[in-house]
Amino acid sequence: MKKNLKILVMIGLCKKLIVLSMLVLSSSLIGQIDRSMPEAGPAPEIEFKEPYTTKLSNNLTLMVVVNDKLPTASATLIIDNPPILEGDKSGVKDLVTSNMGKGNKFQSKDEFIEEKDFMGSFISYNSSGGSISSLSRYFERTMTMFAQGALYPIFSDEEFEKEKTKLTEALKIDEKNAASIARRVENIVAYKKDHPRSEYTTEASVSNINITDIDNFYKSYFKPNNAYLVVIGDVNLEGTIALSKKLFEDWKYSNELDKMFGEGSINDFEEPEVSDKTTIHIVDVPNATNVEISFQNIIDRKTSDSDYFSGTVANRVLGAGPESRLFSVIREEKGFAYGAYSGLPTSSKTKTKFVARTTVRTEVADSAIVEMHNQLRIMRDNPITDEELSNVKSGYFGEFAMSIENPITIANQALSIRSENLPEDFYKTFLSNLNTVSKDDVMQSSKKFFLIDNAQIVVTGKINDILDNLESIYLDENKIDVIYYDAFGEVIEKPDYSVDASVSVENIINKYIDLIGGKNKLEKVESIEIKGNANLNMQGQSFVLEFYSLKNNQNQSLATVTAGGMVVQRSVFNKYQGYNEVNGQRIPLADAELEQAIINSALFSELNYDFSTIELVGTAVVDDQKAYEIKITDNKTEYYSIESGLKIKEVEIQEIEGNQLSIETTIKEYEEVEGILVPNEINQVTPTLPIPGGITIKFNNIKLNVKTSDSDFN
Repeated sequence: MKKNLKILVMIGLCKKLIVLSMLVLSSSLIGQIDRSMPEAGPAPEIEFKEPYTTKLSNNLTLMVVVNDKLPTASATLIIDNPPILEGDKSGVKDLVTSNMGKGNKFQSKDEFIEEKDFMGSFISYNSSGGSISSLSRYFERTMTMFAQGALYPIFSDEEFEKEKTKLTEALKIDEKNAASIARRVENIVAYKKDHPRSEYTTEASVSNINITDIDNFYKSYFKPNNAYLVVIGDVNLEGTIALSKKLFEDWKYSNELDKMFGEGSINDFEEPEVSDKTTIHIVDVPNATNVEISFQNIIDRKTSDSDYFSGTVANRVLGAGPESRLFSVIREEKGFAYGAYSGLPTSSKTKTKFVARTTVRTEVADSAIVEMHNQLRIMRDNPITDEELSNVKSGYFGEFAMSIENPITIANQALSIRSENLPEDFYKTFLSNLNTVSKDDVMQSSKKFFLIDNAQIVVTGKINDILDNLESIYLDENKIDVIYYDAFGEVIEKPDYSVDASVSVENIINKYIDLIGGKNKLEKVESIEIKGNANLNMQGQSFVLEFYSLKNNQNQSLATVTAGGMVVQRSVFNKYQGYNEVNGQRIPLADAELEQAIINSALFSELNYDFSTIELVGTAVVDDQKAYEIKITDNKTEYYSIESGLKIKEVEIQEIEGNQLSIETTIKEYEEVEGILVPNEINQVTPTLPIPGGITIKFNNIKLNVKTSDSDFN
């Protein structure tokens, strides 16, 4: 364990050195590099290597691209179903995916895994197919195992219950993730309820699913009539055709299945319409550290459309990468965010949506909305520059020329031609069609796809500090209406964060002090020693983090985090100075960190609060509890339950290497120790341990009034 940890530490340090070296190098070369793109010339002639393509007797399309540059081969099975509406059993597709490959009528789960691992082959499944990769010499056996698992799976009660539990636990971890909430509500706002693109899985919908449901789903949707099998790599063409027929031609499509389980891929849902006006849709996520902003509108766009190329150019200029306008303005010029991007997807099966998105600091959310709107309006009302048009075309020419030699590109393009009903010469003429795009074409596509007068502006985050700003936004001199939502897309009343005039910071803090033991009893405590641990599972590896904390009433404190007997983090404060030690490197505390350490080193910091310097911000919601939000310093905020009076959460901002990191500590339980309530279980979310849902630490050994000496805090 120690060896593994040392290796991980060394890898982390190497990564930091590499990044630092790259930054230094890039800075020194800024003045030397000509970043301008060459002017786009005539589109080059493109000659494509066509994959061998045939249909099997069951209508399965087989496509083979032979490439012997490496002794490897891969295959992908794609079942091209239209969007599937899962209804009150949302999650059934996830459970079909996770239960496939857990045994079939030819091999048990353990036999399957053992043989696959022996060959070093990769085999995976999903509800719409699957894929494999292997060394060429094992390709026939790997393909055989894949086909047996795909066409003859066994769904066992034991495996089903395991996967159902895993899915439920994953939902619990993800339920308060601001980005996940944002994507969920964005889709509901765009597509409305009961649409395949707006469905989301919940614990309730998973509980509705039984093993018969996944069996029925598989039989209804896992069919060859609209399936493609794409083989790429060092294979023999004739042998691959024969193998594919042997393995897959017995996979039959039966109309009887449609009679039993419904009409397969056909779903009854209404397509969304474009909004009649621009509206701001606000989702309050009290635990969010930033604000997610998206401009979106419904589009009906297919790759086969005549304006596909001009729309593609428009989106690339607007926000498809770091050279785009959104990125340059939102990040480089305004400094609102790390990035801003846009997407203009196509779909041959349903309507989809244009979206421009960024993640910003809370205090600049309203300014970012106005600036994103400005950039969209400029795209709509003004031609792009000659340089922008030339750069986009040149960029595509270079990328396209490099990609056409890749056998995966060859296969994907041939697949797109068939699955999206494109002309046979679509990719052969791709660059010449792109080259005909004019600035006027781009402006017309911007008008068609970037609907700033019909936009849904979805704002997700902790918005209690900026409500008035969001409700006062004017775009093109029009005041924008605001609608509020909960985390599951239900319309709600405007959140009320006001506090009754009779409530004061002093009342809240003094009530808390009384609840945990009273001022007299707390002042008699000389020291507190706490030991705890957290069980972690990262990338399939389980290990235990051990936590130790020692404080006394002389403004001295020590905190360590240990893994496998090795100290990975240590924080020390000794009356007037202190340091953080990470991976053996000591970093002295200074400025705001030192100020915060003085506060945190106190046994009960609430006893020392100066009520004239702390602020009652308002109310908030923490894990479904209404709480008072109190700003202790610029870098620390605390939350006290309105119902119980106990402190239930702390948020601390730390600056590390120029980046502000938010550390959230939620107090789950208190334990009474010698008549004093002390937190004995906490959940901590920190960027330094990027684990979904954070880590839960259980303090199993809490002692008061242990002996301490100055040497404990060196």
